[in-house]
Formats: sequence, structure tokens, C-alpha cells
Amino acid sequence: MVLDFSKQVGDPMVEIGRLGLVEFCKKDKFENIEEFRVYIERLFNIYTFKTSGRIGQVFSSNSKFTNQSLVRSFKTDKEKQKARLKFALKLYDELIKESYNGYCLSCGKKDNLCSVNKTIFPLTSGNSNTNFTSNFSNKFLMCKECMSSLFFAPINMQKTAGRMGFMISNNYEINEFWSEENIIEFNANIIKNLDSLIDSKTNIFENFIYEIIEELQEEELFGDITFYLISNVDKGSEISVVHILENQMRFLHSVAPKFFKRELPTKQKDEWNYLIFKYSAKDSSGKFRTRKESIDGKSKTIKFKEEIIDNKNYKSTIKYFNPLISSFIQGKSILGFFKRNRCSWNLTKIYLKEIKGMREERVNVLKKVADNLQLFNEDDATFYKKIIRPIEITKSQTEFRENLRILMRKFMSKSDKPLFTVDEMVMYILPSGESWYETKDILLIALYEKMSLKEEEIEKIVQGDDNE
Repeated sequence: MVLDFSKQVGDPMVEIGRLGLVEFCKKDKFENIEEFRVYIERLFNIYTFKTSGRIGQVFSSNSKFTNQSLVRSFKTDKEKQKARLKFALKLYDELIKESYNGYCLSCGKKDNLCSVNKTIFPLTSGNSNTNFTSNFSNKFLMCKECMSSLFFAPINMQKTAGRMGFMISNNYEINEFWSEENIIEFNANIIKNLDSLIDSKTNIFENFIYEIIEELQEEELFGDITFYLISNVDKGSEISVVHILENQMRFLHSVAPKFFKRELPTKQKDEWNYLIFKYSAKDSSGKFRTRKESIDGKSKTIKFKEEIIDNKNYKSTIKYFNPLISSFIQGKSILGFFKRNRCSWNLTKIYLKEIKGMREERVNVLKKVADNLQLFNEDDATFYKKIIRPIEITKSQTEFRENLRILMRKFMSKSDKPLFTVDEMVMYILPSGESWYETKDILLIALYEKMSLKEEEIEKIVQGDDNE
């Protein structure tokens, strides 16, 4: 019987296993079960090599693969390992020989199926009513290819945020890149006698995702990606899913083709990475961030300033919580970050076009309004107080619209052309269905770019207004 693993499967757990299997075996078709069993034996030997570590991290404690009663009679670890491997292979041999009629739960293949209990598979909860094979039944039918693929799933995942993370893309080259990188590291871990499960060393899921898509765009690999974070076995069934769109990757490619690795980014030369570094370094109170790390079994507090700045270890910036990365990965608007940091119009424009999908005509009209308002800018302090500040403190769309009308009347008193036309107001400035608050932020970003006032000077103006 030929085993064919060349076809993609819709079930994410099976698919990530299939991709890992193909990369691990360096082939996707086997003439018979005996040929494939060589690789199964190699995999199971790795899983059972150190039962307290590797196998305990991927199999449930009540799995047939980890049942302690099977090896309790053996005295040495070597004997227990040999017995466990023998039993695991016997269990697989029994499964692969089964032949039930029906349809495979994962790929839909008809007949010659295995009737399997989910607790034999890695990374499935011991809970009787839930698992990560895209269904909610404890027993189900699977074809031999899908069943076998599931055993390879753990070697194509990475540990992150205390769980196991993996990704599936609509771009097959991305899937191949992910699998190839994982299996290279997996094999290296085996040679070094390290924990064979791959550790990303990043304990924040959003940062884990950002680091991967940043690496992919450096390789000029783009596509929509779904990231999965699944709970480890016996810790409650939980799964987190994050969708990354191709335009997010292309945005990064436009603004940060290389992640800073050897030197600190500057706002002038590397504006996006400057923001990433800034929000990783300090919290909202201005204090340097810290993180917890387990070293020799003990929890230790690591300080950002000591790890990153003093040691010039800039790549480790990704290990710290970052609200900008979190918002970007979750698909939330980051215009507020741009506004607070008075980012350039160039960065803002790229974001509006790549991420927000804003029409170029609308972008140009908003920039034109900001440029037209420079007619009132005889000095920055007065301009900020009379023009910008009223926009900043606007709290509703009605108030924002009224401020625009006031600015229109002021502009008409100094110019024979309108600040904007009625059509521009309706179609581009405050079009139906668009956020007025984001429009305000965009306008402010364009206005800030023309100012040279420093933060402390603005604070004095604001404090003066508050005291009046």
C-alpha cells in the first residue's frame, strides 16, 4: 500500500504534521508501510528517549504512549525506554493495519480508515470532549496518512508563551520555509542532546508572530498566515488564533526591510524600528521594562537596560512586552502611536495605504488641508495654540466637524480659495462609515510634521491654557 503525503490538508494540526513529516523524511511518498515505518521508529525513538522531558511535553499523561504501568516492571531507564518504544511501535502497527469504511475526518478520503482515540496523539488534551483535530469527538475515523501526520506535528511547532505555536499560510513557500527551519533546529537539538522540542525563546505570542513575519519579509516571502497557539497537554484545552494578512507583511517590508541587530535605530534613519525599540524599552510611566526568565529552575528578573542597552544585545528587544507590536499583530489601529510620537507623513502614508487600504485621493486631501492650514503659521507656538490644540481636544464627531467649519471661515478670510470643498468634506474628510477619530489623528500627524516645537514647549502651552 502506497502512503502519499503530497496533498495539502485543511485540518491545521494534520497539515502542520504533514509538512513536518515531509521535511523530516525528505520525501512525500512511500511505496509501502515498511518503508515509512523506518521514519516512524526514528521519531518515536526521539519521543521516548527522555520520558520526563520530551514525551511528557507532547503526550497526555493518560495517553497509551505514556502509561507508566507498561514499564513499571523494568528497573533501569534504558530498559524502560526500550519497552516504551516497543509498545509505541506496536500500537502504531495496530492502527495502520485497521480498515474501516467511512470518510477521513481531516481530508475526506473514503474507506480503509483507522478508528483512533485522540489521547494517543501528541498535543491533545486528556479531556474527553475536546481536542485540536478540528472536531469535538473523542473517537473518529482518519486515513492512514492523516493519522500518521499527527505524530509529526510537535516537531514542526515552537514553544512560546508557555504553549506550542505554529502557522499555516496560503503561500506554500512560507509553509516550506517554516518547516525547513524547524526540522534543521530539531535535528540540531537531537545531536546536541537538548530538548528536541524547538524553543522560540520568546514568551509573548504577539512578539513571536512579529519575529516570524519580520524574518519572512526579509526573505521576501509574503502571504496570509494563520498562527495557532495551543495549550500543552493536561493543562486545560485552550487555543488562540491570530490571522496575519499579506498587507501587514508588505508594510513591514516597506518601512523596516531589516530588523535592527547591531546598532540602536534612530528616528531619522529607521523610524519604524525606532518606535519598536522605544515601546519595548519603557512602559507608559517612562520606566525601563523588566521580564521574568527561569534560570536553573529559579525565576529571575531581567532588566531591559542591562540586557539590551548595556550589553548592546538589541535583537533581544523582542523578548519584552510591546504595546505597538501587540496592536499591530492584533490588527488594531496604530495611528495613535504615530500621533503621540509625531511620526513622519511618509511612514503614516505607507501605513494608510498598505494597512488601512485608504484611497490615495483621501490621503492627498487630508494632507492638502494640513498644508493649507500653514497659512496661519506665523510662529509655531501661536499656531499650536490657535489651530492645533482645538483639534487635539475635540471629543466628538460633531465638535470635530464644527472645528473644521471654523477653520474654513478663518481660511476664507485670508484666501480666495476654500480650505476644502463640500465634495471633499463628504467624500474624503468625513466620509460615511469612516472613523472621525482616525481622521483627526491623520490630520494632526500632518500638522505636527511642520512644527519644530519640543515636548516641553508644548507642555507649557497646554499648562498655560489649563490655568487660564
